[in-house]
Amino acid sequence: MTLTIETIRATESDEALFDLLATELDRLLPDEVKEDLDRYYQALDSLPQGMRAMAGIYFFNISMTLDSLALHFANHHDERDLRETLNGLRELELTGIADLFEQAWKFMEPHMAELRSGDYGGKDLSEWLVDIGAKELTGPMDGIIRARCEEGGELGLLSVWPIYARKYPERCVAAEA
Repeated sequence: MTLTIETIRATESDEALFDLLATELDRLLPDEVKEDLDRYYQALDSLPQGMRAMAGIYFFNISMTLDSLALHFANHHDERDLRETLNGLRELELTGIADLFEQAWKFMEPHMAELRSGDYGGKDLSEWLVDIGAKELTGPMDGIIRARCEEGGELGLLSVWPIYARKYPERCVAAEA
């Protein structure tokens, strides 16, 4: 079933609305699309801007819940991923976190070749991140972002999805004919 503005407006609980949004994202971006990056980015281009933003922050939320900002760049160093994350944070009005992410991205940009290749000059990743200053820069950022994740409970940053959908339901559905 396709998500509609009426369904968004009629859904009373944030938990139920989150489930509807997540189900819609799974419908629009099934596993076989997620597994093929070219198909994934092509599919993202066709999504309503709110759904695209939600997809854009999904893996960042996992990184910040389980790891750190520096490790997010180690695991997600494709420029398309980073752009989707930054744009998603901005669209979902997580502007403070978007600013921190952008600052970290600018710092990490000269190191992207090493991140992509996995060659850290004979050092392990953690040691290399310390040596280049990434841990020092992103440590305080981690605290700020994790505090926001904790505010969202078990959903972390994804807790903004229902808030956004209620504020901008038209950005979460395909154009209705």
